[in-house]
Amino acid sequence: MTGFPQPPIIGAGCENLAWVNATLASDATGGKHVILPGQMRPLRPDWRVVGRAFVVQACQDDNLAVNNAVKAPPTPGCVLVVGGHASSRTATIGDLMAHEFRNLGVAAIVTDGLIRDAQELRDLGMPVWCRGTTPTASVKSDPGHVGGSAVVGGIVVRDGDYVFADDDGVVIWPHAELDALVRNAEAKRDTDDARMIRLRANAPENR
Repeated sequence: MTGFPQPPIIGAGCENLAWVNATLASDATGGKHVILPGQMRPLRPDWRVVGRAFVVQACQDDNLAVNNAVKAPPTPGCVLVVGGHASSRTATIGDLMAHEFRNLGVAAIVTDGLIRDAQELRDLGMPVWCRGTTPTASVKSDPGHVGGSAVVGGIVVRDGDYVFADDDGVVIWPHAELDALVRNAEAKRDTDDARMIRLRANAPENR
């Protein structure tokens, strides 16, 4: 029900989920803990993304795993999801690495850590959800791992999970539960749409 100034960015294979925003995705889970922490905010308020996760597990204050992800390489149209930086005080990613991922076709970046070069990332147009900003670079010594699963803000995210991100936050749908979650989202959408029709009909200007 929310309008977005920018058209949503829809990753490959997610075209049929373009109608699902973070709020609806959250409602469809029935309260399951697949919603990433509320402090993870978009770097720019008009971004909206639906895509499949390509996960990286980094280590605190170390982003070597993020560098290594460039060589994996990620699947075009995916959402890069980086965990392990929930307590980091250094940057998970900056503008140079964001350019690398954009050139590889990554649709967006989600991290429980901090980023730097904030203005450059906004200008680049690479959608980013993060915990905040810092000017301080990470060290590069622990490889962590690329692919498989990662703990992001206390939530386990796996390669191929579905990511819904917008102004309200970030929601993860486990890929194994997609069919059931789509049915839940459709039912919630239909209920909300019917309620909105009634509310608009009863608005003062329509009486």
